[in-house]
Amino acid sequence: MGSVSYAAGILGDGIGVSIGTTAARIAAVIVIAALIVKIGNSLINRLMAANGKVPGLAFDEPRRKTLTSLLQSTLRYVTSIVAFLMILDLLGIDTKALLGGAAVLGLAVGFGAQNLVRDVITGFFLIYERQYDVGDYVSIAGVSGIVEQIGLRTTVIREFSGDVHTIPNGLIEKTANKSRRGARALVEVPVPYSADLRKAMDLLGEVCRQMAEERSEIQEGPRVLGVSQLGESGVVLAVWARTEPMQQWGVERELRLRIKEALDAAGIELPYPRLVVYEGGERKGAKQGLSG
Repeated sequence: MGSVSYAAGILGDGIGVSIGTTAARIAAVIVIAALIVKIGNSLINRLMAANGKVPGLAFDEPRRKTLTSLLQSTLRYVTSIVAFLMILDLLGIDTKALLGGAAVLGLAVGFGAQNLVRDVITGFFLIYERQYDVGDYVSIAGVSGIVEQIGLRTTVIREFSGDVHTIPNGLIEKTANKSRRGARALVEVPVPYSADLRKAMDLLGEVCRQMAEERSEIQEGPRVLGVSQLGESGVVLAVWARTEPMQQWGVERELRLRIKEALDAAGIELPYPRLVVYEGGERKGAKQGLSG
């Protein structure tokens, strides 16, 4: 009886030591994997920071950020998969048999992971074709904002409101990149029908000349296109300019401010709706309405 208890005690101690050793090894695998990711990310950042200094390695800034994000994402995925397989091996699961059985389970897994495969394949072509880079302002999958991160599976976009959207690449069917080449700035200026249109257009032309001299982000123009439409309460004049990417909104705001100041100085009021009331065929007066 005593020998049986002694053997059971030794067996229990052995099992406890074995579990403790396995747990320690699993913890070591997790720590090492985290260190590999951290060190790898640092090396990738240093490599990309040497952009242009290493022969054959020269990218523009958006492309550098995109490749940095992609390489770090790939490193994270690969390290995680290898660590997971090592942990399974430590737990006594035959990973070779598991990988061999993947061919048998491939069909079933394929049905469940088809969206994941589609995301990865789409992500590859998005990056290969360079449809957008990190830092570009794009509209994809119904979301508009700045691209913060590009991976093989997802794209992360931050709206101007601050909201961050993680979009699976498989949902991206059409891309509108607003950061390539120049951007259009268009300002429509309403003036009353009673105003001298030639004089108003000369005033706008002077504002455009000043803007062209003072704002370096303007690539072409600004210039007055002329009458764009005849509105209900006035004539609409259009002012057009081509700017550097992402600068069109600032140019439009400055144009509106300067045009308003120029029209005020010339005594030209912006039009607003007016309502004339007749009573018994006799004109009694006019009531001012609010636009919008």
